[in-house]
Amino acid sequence: MNSPEFDQYAKQYDHVLGEAIPESLNEDGYFAEYKVALMASRLRTHKPKRILDFGCGAGRSLPYLEKYFPESELYGYDLSSASLEFAAKRVPRAMLFSDWNEIAAMRFDVVIAANVFHHIPVSERLKALTQCRLILAEGGQMFLFEHNPFNPLTRWIFERCPFDIDAEMLKMRSALDMCREAGFNSEQHGYTLFFPRQLAFLRGFEPWLKRFPLGAQYYVQMAS
Repeated sequence: MNSPEFDQYAKQYDHVLGEAIPESLNEDGYFAEYKVALMASRLRTHKPKRILDFGCGAGRSLPYLEKYFPESELYGYDLSSASLEFAAKRVPRAMLFSDWNEIAAMRFDVVIAANVFHHIPVSERLKALTQCRLILAEGGQMFLFEHNPFNPLTRWIFERCPFDIDAEMLKMRSALDMCREAGFNSEQHGYTLFFPRQLAFLRGFEPWLKRFPLGAQYYVQMAS
């Protein structure tokens, strides 16, 4: 993740993202909430005390973390201090950090990284994922969400998004390999976001399609 790069987009992140997505597919907030809702359903009755939004940026996921986990302490980490200023306005009670050393000794029950790792240079991804594992509490879990490179529409949007110019998409196979290299003991995974809003009535079937590599994104749920 490059701090200066995202500092320049902090004030207009939502606008730039909206411009990159065709109007027929643009659902403000839906994609951010989808990930958190999926995470909540995967955790079921588990009530995490502390949740870290790794690479939280301007805080698009934070309001939904507050909605689905109202009793949890919310933390955010991002290199871009300018982005954190906007994240703080979205959820004032969230504790936000741009210095990893300030949270390295903490322990979190859940870490979520929503479309973050494709912004991290390939040579630094394993280190970042390992750092996330090391801050998990006993029995803690991490959720990694990424774009699916095999979905042509996802790739088209990705290639025209200004803040993805220097990014490199992460295949699920690579994410799973990295999960094992980082020292996680187990993982579960699946593809998500199969239907646009015009076919929203079919979204209830998406959990049954998670093995088909056609979804716009995918998730990897990891346990230490």
